[in-house]
Amino acid sequence: MEIRKLELSDQVAFEEFQAKLLNEKAAGNSFIETKKVEDFAAFVEKSKRFETQTDNPDWSTSTNYYAFVDGSIVGRIGCRWQIEKGDLLRIGGHIGYATAPDFRQQGVMTKLLAFALEQYRQRGIKRVLITAREDNLPSRKTIEKVGGKLENILPLEDGHHLARYWIDLEDKHVS
Repeated sequence: MEIRKLELSDQVAFEEFQAKLLNEKAAGNSFIETKKVEDFAAFVEKSKRFETQTDNPDWSTSTNYYAFVDGSIVGRIGCRWQIEKGDLLRIGGHIGYATAPDFRQQGVMTKLLAFALEQYRQRGIKRVLITAREDNLPSRKTIEKVGGKLENILPLEDGHHLARYWIDLEDKHVS
């Protein structure tokens, strides 16, 4: 598995990954949070820009990394670097992620999370907040597998509940 940022040459792989997620969302999977990208080149450019500046002072700078297997995207992880921005400290967290439906339960997200946590460590960020809906048990299990400690569960405006996990990076290395 190769983990890296998107390049313009990844358009077909990205569109296939996006289509899988959008189809799953349309079929009723409420855990999928994605929007259709209409202009891939603009999306790649915006992704690069968002690493250092955003369009809104309440938004965090961020980096998206993608996991590739045999040229196909099998997962994405978004690292938000400024937890103090907007509502990230309460409900958004540092990290958001998605795995292609046909690659779930194969360790893809565990590897992506370990990779992302190392990026935070390299930036000197000592604690990382990851959130998941309380009823998203596979996501919660993955967070716990990489060292997430449940802090609390908060009610959301939509009637669901959010599990908030912290990972302490100061003393250990995630593998």
